[in-house]
Amino acid sequence: MESYSTSPSGLEGSPRLARQLVAAATGFFIFFGAIVINMLFPVVLLNPAWLMRLATGLIGNAYLPLMGLISVNLAAYLHPKPSLEGLRGSLAKWAVIASLGFLLLVPLQVWASWSLIQQNFSPLEKGKPAPDEPLQAMEKAIREAPDAATLQTQLTILRGPAITPQDMRRPLPELKQILLSSLQQARTNLLRKARSTPDPRGWVLIQDVVRFSIAALGYAIGFAAFAQRPNAKLPLLDEWKFALTSRRKGSRPTDSSELWP
Repeated sequence: MESYSTSPSGLEGSPRLARQLVAAATGFFIFFGAIVINMLFPVVLLNPAWLMRLATGLIGNAYLPLMGLISVNLAAYLHPKPSLEGLRGSLAKWAVIASLGFLLLVPLQVWASWSLIQQNFSPLEKGKPAPDEPLQAMEKAIREAPDAATLQTQLTILRGPAITPQDMRRPLPELKQILLSSLQQARTNLLRKARSTPDPRGWVLIQDVVRFSIAALGYAIGFAAFAQRPNAKLPLLDEWKFALTSRRKGSRPTDSSELWP
């Protein structure tokens, strides 16, 4: 019994595959648009946290419009009809904006992350005191204690330093002065330790900025490969290569085939 397949083969299936690719691209663009709208609101333009959230969100989901762009270009290649060529040309112009936008996200992330570090992760360097509420409570108990026994009870409750029997026999003002001096030394040590220990949150933020900046550069190159300025003869990526080659050689290449090896 002779078997056969009902699925189109070769170029016969190109129109159908092209329509499927365009439909998939539409889904990618709609999904990305919904994500961007969700990230935008509420809009706080000069807020570093909002800018970082927007930048990382755009970079983290940039594969969606890039896949849509690739799908449309592949559809136009498989079935080069005027409507697909027009769609490809329109998306190529938008890709120029996308490529340059991802390049701009790099300095934007650097500024926003630096602002966040300055605002939230470096309070000691701005002259703000370290969180020493327990020490403040002990200092208040020492100053307000009417006698040594009450003072010892209060320090025990606050988990403060123990008072030796020898110190208990000292006059109350002298005992308070000794304890306050010890408390001040503890506060100084706490401040010194806090200043010498880097905040791990700041380091994690820096690592994220480096990772997302590299990704932004990669997406800028990816979109530039399919981007084309109005009335330009070459894709944007070829123009960049052309400019770099001309600058390196000191003269314009005479053949566009020299742009890529």
